[in-house]
Amino acid sequence: MAKTSRVVKGANALLYFGPLLAGLGGFGWSVVPVFAIIFMLWLVVMRPQDFPRRWSDWLRAAPLVAVAARTAVQLLLVLMCFGIGRGLGGVMNAMPPLPMMLPISLSLLAIPLARLVWDPWHVEALDEKLQAALTKVEGGVGGDRAYADAVLTPLLGLPDTTSEAVLDHHLSALRALVDETMTFSVLLDRVAAGGAPGAGRRALMVMASDGAALDRMGITNAPGRAMQALGADPELISRMAERLTHALRQDPDIWPDCPSVAYLEGLAALLPGAAPAITALEAEIVAQAPQT
Repeated sequence: MAKTSRVVKGANALLYFGPLLAGLGGFGWSVVPVFAIIFMLWLVVMRPQDFPRRWSDWLRAAPLVAVAARTAVQLLLVLMCFGIGRGLGGVMNAMPPLPMMLPISLSLLAIPLARLVWDPWHVEALDEKLQAALTKVEGGVGGDRAYADAVLTPLLGLPDTTSEAVLDHHLSALRALVDETMTFSVLLDRVAAGGAPGAGRRALMVMASDGAALDRMGITNAPGRAMQALGADPELISRMAERLTHALRQDPDIWPDCPSVAYLEGLAALLPGAAPAITALEAEIVAQAPQT
């Protein structure tokens, strides 16, 4: 993409250099319309979607006014470049003898050179996709499930070994695009259905054991539902129990969101490898229980 941008910028410089060189060479004002036509041809080739595509459209007033305005702007640009060239020639008191076709050829060369690397229809498609995404965000459709599912795709494509810090960074970025409860719901459903990759399973674990996230979401028994979805994965369950124990110590207000002791006892019996971490979580839940 950077290479394409450099080539297009270079071609654009050639386009403007043509009338500048023509002015410097002391050519008459009669060449100005020629360069104006070349400048308009550049626009037609590089941005064809901005012009009417059917003959019938050219008969309507709106397209004609738009084309006339563009033509006036291009003519002004040509006059400016040509005038600067004439001014430089006058200041230097030297107008090199140049063949008339040299500056014209330079400007004409810019068009095929740029078109070799520039696909206007591909750019238009990208613009439409970007505009659609921006419209969704600006329109407040952060709670739309299909949209949440789509924006989760980069996170789900991360390697299984992605660190918790990186996962947390991605989840924080997602909060600007989609409602956090919807993100949790989509992850939960994907994991429960068995279709989530390792990064998705670990992202659910991170969300469901983050005290701040639990406070923001306010989902009843979110950690317990996440543990059920994660199933018989002692490593993830153990890590989630450790994180949840720490979060509960830091913020006792998340106690109502924690799984029941009875559920954790059954889980510890089912997953002996995670039993130490689960037992520690049980003890913390009991310790933080409201006094009656």
